[in-house]
Amino acid sequence: MSITPEIKITNTLTNSKEVFKPIQDGEVSIYACGVTVYDLCHLGHAMQAIIYDTIVRYLRYRNFQVNYVRNYTDVDDKIIDRAKERGISPLELSNEMIKACDDDLASVGVQPASSQPKVSDYIPEIISYIKTLIEKGYAYSTEKGDVYYEVRKKSDYGKLSNQKIEQLRSGQRILSDDENVKNDPLDFALWKSSKVEGASWESPWGLGRPGWHIECSVMSSQLLGNHFDIHGGGRDLVFPHHENEVAQSEAYSYPDCHYANYWMHSGLLTMNSQKMSKSTGNFLTIRDALKKYDFEVIRYNVFQVHYSSNVDFNAEKFGLALKRIYYFYKTIYRVNNLLNSSHDAPQKILPELDIVKLEERFHDAMDDDFNMPRAFVVIQEIFSQINEILDRKGVKPKNKVYSLKKLKEIAIKFLDIFGLVQRPPEKFFKQIYQRLVESRGLDSKRVDFLLNARVKAREAKDYEESDRLRDELLQLGLQVQDTPKGQLWEVSEEALYSLC
Repeated sequence: MSITPEIKITNTLTNSKEVFKPIQDGEVSIYACGVTVYDLCHLGHAMQAIIYDTIVRYLRYRNFQVNYVRNYTDVDDKIIDRAKERGISPLELSNEMIKACDDDLASVGVQPASSQPKVSDYIPEIISYIKTLIEKGYAYSTEKGDVYYEVRKKSDYGKLSNQKIEQLRSGQRILSDDENVKNDPLDFALWKSSKVEGASWESPWGLGRPGWHIECSVMSSQLLGNHFDIHGGGRDLVFPHHENEVAQSEAYSYPDCHYANYWMHSGLLTMNSQKMSKSTGNFLTIRDALKKYDFEVIRYNVFQVHYSSNVDFNAEKFGLALKRIYYFYKTIYRVNNLLNSSHDAPQKILPELDIVKLEERFHDAMDDDFNMPRAFVVIQEIFSQINEILDRKGVKPKNKVYSLKKLKEIAIKFLDIFGLVQRPPEKFFKQIYQRLVESRGLDSKRVDFLLNARVKAREAKDYEESDRLRDELLQLGLQVQDTPKGQLWEVSEEALYSLC
């Protein structure tokens, strides 16, 4: 009988860290707000997706059955405007961008969610949901054909964002003529009158389309029920989007008034300590980022701060990340070589190693509100132990094998939760070398010639020429070592930094 882990989550709704108690034992239902698909995904989208991808991976690793829903907003003003610019229908654009987004998120190691709904597939359900809100007295329609949620009917409106409704009202801007039909400036749109071809649907209130907030309430209820475990998203969505979700969802399910038990909000992405902005050029799509950086480098940077903190991407951090990822692969490569050469090793672990303790410390870190930086301290310790054993003198290689095998197993298991070290080391080294060749405009045939020439110089005991060739190769970005098994080379540390 497995023991259910005690996982703690910082709940935005209560502003406290709480022990996670799933509605159904052994099962977790999660909804995370996805992308509005009017353009290619950028690094901010990648960061959010990577965070929840990792949380889901960890929950499954802890033997939870996870039903994870991540939506696509395919009906929106930005989509309509962009489609008009391109001379195509809004849904044609959004379908194109959804395919691109799926491909781009997969390229940074994000696994598909259990369900990836899009708004346009749930129009009848949205209309029905809105009708119920009207019938219950929480919403009203206008002569123009708009439908608004009546905020004053919800006395605890503002509880998620920890704001008082009176303060919110006092800070409201002057309404436009179109908005003057509202009963209250805070009232928000559930249905918008619209006659845009390809982005309008028949409804009891005339042609129109859903408001932004209603879509998530409907899709989550359809796929997870009116009451589910975790709702996630970026911190920028707390107000008004998630606040409005809470209001309309609790009104819909009244008197039960349950929606999500736990609200998780991740930090935001900056680049070079500045908010991403296309107008200033401080902006990278996932596709452009992958032309410069390995996908594991992008993932690694996300994990260096708590998920609720902002993440800053810059060249220095990418350089450090690549160095660390290279170190992981190099270590695994060294272990593999030893394991492949040892067939009669004793099945005994070195007495100073405590694999169970390492696992417990990793679990303690991740169970504490998914503290990824703390978890990486444990991973780093595992790799340090592996390298110490590999380099230990006076111990026969075969006596190291079992310990290294067990340490490698948990290292790979933990790294897999983060989507790291996903390739055979040889493939990774080849890809990094190819990046070096491309970035420096190297002639790979020339590099091969220099490496072979150095081997011949060593064989001829021409050590002066051998050293000269070693220095030339170092200038090209390759560090050469002489070992009992012959000449080995790798991308130098300086060159790794230059790739970022």
